[in-house]
Amino acid sequence: MVESIPREIVKDLQSVCQLHEQAVCNHDKCREFSESLSGLLVKLEDLKFYRIADRLMSILLNCKPKEASHCEKANLVGEMMKEITKETQKAAGK
Repeated sequence: MVESIPREIVKDLQSVCQLHEQAVCNHDKCREFSESLSGLLVKLEDLKFYRIADRLMSILLNCKPKEASHCEKANLVGEMMKEITKETQKAAGK
């Protein structure tokens, strides 16, 4: 990831990543995670960070909040979130 990422975006990604960790067994938190990630995606597109936005879109495609059942893709989504957060921290010089 070559783009110079603003620290604000890194903080937003960290918050959304932490929210996902809370959401694994909580439908309301899961929905909140999905909505937060969607909002961040829009923000990234507005700032023209299309590469990161595309990666978040991939995460959203795998995220399907369900009531009364465990998410089958929780581990996949969690790992994707951790990876993109780590990469953006590195790109931001953290």
